[in-house]
Amino acid sequence: MASMKRLLCYFALCLIASTMYGQQFNEIDSIILKGIADTLYPGACVVVGTPTGILYEEAYGHFTYDPSSPAVQTTSMFDLASCTKVFATTMCAMKLVNDGRLLLDEKVSAYVPAFAQNGKGDVTVKNLLLHNGGMPEYYTPKKDETPEKIVDVIFSIKQKFPRGKYKYSCLNMVSLMKVMESVTHEPMYQFYEETYTKPLGLHRTMFTPPDSLKQFCLPTLAKPGTQGFVHDPLAAGLKGLSGNAGLFSTTGDLAVFCQLMLGYGRVNDIRIVDSSTVAEFIRWQPDTASTRALGWGTNHDGESSAGSLFSRASFGHTGYTGTSVWCDPERQIFVVLLTNRVYPDDRVDVTGTRIAVADAVVHALEESPKKPGVIIEHR
Repeated sequence: MASMKRLLCYFALCLIASTMYGQQFNEIDSIILKGIADTLYPGACVVVGTPTGILYEEAYGHFTYDPSSPAVQTTSMFDLASCTKVFATTMCAMKLVNDGRLLLDEKVSAYVPAFAQNGKGDVTVKNLLLHNGGMPEYYTPKKDETPEKIVDVIFSIKQKFPRGKYKYSCLNMVSLMKVMESVTHEPMYQFYEETYTKPLGLHRTMFTPPDSLKQFCLPTLAKPGTQGFVHDPLAAGLKGLSGNAGLFSTTGDLAVFCQLMLGYGRVNDIRIVDSSTVAEFIRWQPDTASTRALGWGTNHDGESSAGSLFSRASFGHTGYTGTSVWCDPERQIFVVLLTNRVYPDDRVDVTGTRIAVADAVVHALEESPKKPGVIIEHR
């Protein structure tokens, strides 16, 4: 009987908190719903939280613009596109650096000798994470090109820019994936599962969702049979197992990663990396002539999609499909916004929505007389 009373009390508190924060974050709802009305994306999810809990989590719209299509749920899965670079590839690199198995200042060719071709012999692991190793921005695989051939092309490709010059490149993260696989002697996705998703109990964060889960993935293309398949051509050429894109996830699962980063390597009483390692990965690197941290972007210049109110210490990333994340270690808050803005024809931009949502989060927390007291856990 006592346990039942505690359970009823918990649900009552959740109801109170849901009402309180639902009102507090009305501005976010208005912004995202306007985006749907303006056909910027058919569906979206947002989660706002702290290192220890969720303040607000909501789903909006439908999988497509057809109102009879499935309604988006907080458990719906999104193609993260380039947010894969931080939520998977950078996370794996951070763990290997933490454990002394990957050296930031080591040459990439020391791990994968074939990478040294065409003047890339001096490029380091750190260069890959900072996007200043001189790699071309992208490579679109040719029809029927195998994953092995694609990797060979990337390793043999010529430098396009001088080493040290910042130029964002998907090829950096594919190369970093292969470096890490040479260290762990297993595919990156397996190391990722063993290190993060399984220990943290994240059941909807993965590469190449199985058929049983594809129905829960928001589509990014109107072409039949593409639901649950990666949108990015390079990642698709690598069969969905890539360092630049290919990860699918939910707002609830990504909230755990944000809590891990804001908790400096610890979440839910589980420590995965040391706090000093996290601190090194999320700090702005002043010698890069860019606003980059290791793998992450930052809000160092105050001109990112984090808006005008997240601190200059904030770190985050965006994804081509309409995804974004921003974590503020000074305010101790994060916001994850997931959309499928590329559906059906990749003709719209959601930068304005990302900025407006980030600003609305800070407005809600600073202008409301209520202080976050009751934390809602939706997961």
